[in-house]
Amino acid sequence: MNLRRFPCLALAAVFILLSAACSKSPEQVKAAQAAEIARTTGSLLVKSNLASAAIKVTGADGAAHEGEAGQPFASLLPGKYAVTATLEGWPEAKAEATVQTGQATTVELNFPSGSLKLDTVPSGALVKLGKALLGKTPQTIPQLPAGETALSLEYPSWPPVAHTVTIIAGQEASATVRLPHGRLVVDSFPAGATVVWQGKAYNKTPLFFDPIAAGTHKLTLQARDFPPMEVSATVTDGAETKVRPVLGTAFPLLDPAELLRAVWLPDDSPVPRATTGIYRPKNDVVKNLQRERLYNGWLRKIYRFAGPVKSYDAATGRVEFAEQRSELARYRLVAQVSPGTPSPLPEQKDPKDKTPVVRALYGRLTAVEEPAWPSRVITLELTDAEFLPEATP
Repeated sequence: MNLRRFPCLALAAVFILLSAACSKSPEQVKAAQAAEIARTTGSLLVKSNLASAAIKVTGADGAAHEGEAGQPFASLLPGKYAVTATLEGWPEAKAEATVQTGQATTVELNFPSGSLKLDTVPSGALVKLGKALLGKTPQTIPQLPAGETALSLEYPSWPPVAHTVTIIAGQEASATVRLPHGRLVVDSFPAGATVVWQGKAYNKTPLFFDPIAAGTHKLTLQARDFPPMEVSATVTDGAETKVRPVLGTAFPLLDPAELLRAVWLPDDSPVPRATTGIYRPKNDVVKNLQRERLYNGWLRKIYRFAGPVKSYDAATGRVEFAEQRSELARYRLVAQVSPGTPSPLPEQKDPKDKTPVVRALYGRLTAVEEPAWPSRVITLELTDAEFLPEATP
C-alpha cells in the first residue's frame, strides 16, 4: 500500500509507533538498559584467604577499579585484567583474570602464610603487625606473611619491643619473647608518701612495682607537709632496684651567708629600718638587717640546713650548730626539735678526734636576731625541726 496516497493512514502508523514507545515505564527503561549492559559486559569476583585485603583491578586501557576481597566487580568490558591484592604488613599478591561477555569470572588470590604460637614474659602483651592489632599473648596467630615478619609487642605503659620471626608457608612457628623488665621497690623517709607514676597515683610507700619495664622511670612522691619530690629510678632487666628518697631534701637549702647579703644594710645606709609591727625583732635590736625584706622574703618558710653540731639537749630538743662566719658577720643557727628526739651525735667518739660532727635537719625559719652591740653573732632560729638521716646533705 502506498501511504503517500493515503496520508491519514501514514499519520496513524506514526502515532501507533510513538504510543508504543511512550507506553514503557521508567522501571522498564532501566531494566532494558541493565539487560543491554549485562549482555555486553562481564563481572569479576576476587576471593582471598585474607578477607580484609584491598583489591585493585586494572584493565588493558589503564582504567582501575578498587574494592575489597569478596566484592564483585560488575560491568567490566571483556578482556584481560591485572588483579592486585594488598594488606598492610603483607607482600602484594598478583594474578591475571579474563572477563568474558555476559559471564561471571572468579579468581582466587591468596597470600602465602603460616601460623605462629607466640607468648611473652610477662604475658599479656599486645601483638601488632604494622597498625593491625592481632591480640594479646599467649595466643596462636593463624595467618602471618611467609618470610621475615616484624611484629611489635607492647605491654601496657611499656615501650614497644620489636620482634622478627621467620614464617614458613603452611607451617606453624613458635616463639617466647622476653620483654626487658625488673622489680622496683619505692620507699621514702619518712614513709607514707603517695607515688605518682605516668599520671596515676599509687599506694603509699613502701611499695613495689613488679614487673616494670627496664629503663629509667620518673616518679613523683607526694606527702603532707613536704613539697612534691621528683625521683628517677633506673631498672635493670632481671634485677631489683630500690630507691629511698629523703623527702626533707626537697626543701630549699638555707644559706645564711646568702640571706645576710640579701637583707644587709650598711651602718650608714639611708634606707629606713623597719622596726614595728610584724617586722619587729624579738630582742628589739635593729642594726644592719632590713627587717621588712627579711620578713617578706625569708621568714616563715621551711628550709633544710646542714652544719657542724655544737651541742644537743635531748630533754629540751634544742640543737645548736657551731658558729660560722660570712664576709658580713658571724652567725650561728639554733633549731628546736621535739623533746626526747634521739641524739644525732655518735654515742662514742675518740676524745682526740676533733673532726666536727655534721648533721642535717629541716624546719621553719621563724627568727633572725641581731645581738646587742658590740657582738656581731647573728642567730637564725628554726622551729618544728626534724633531723634528716645521717649523711643527708
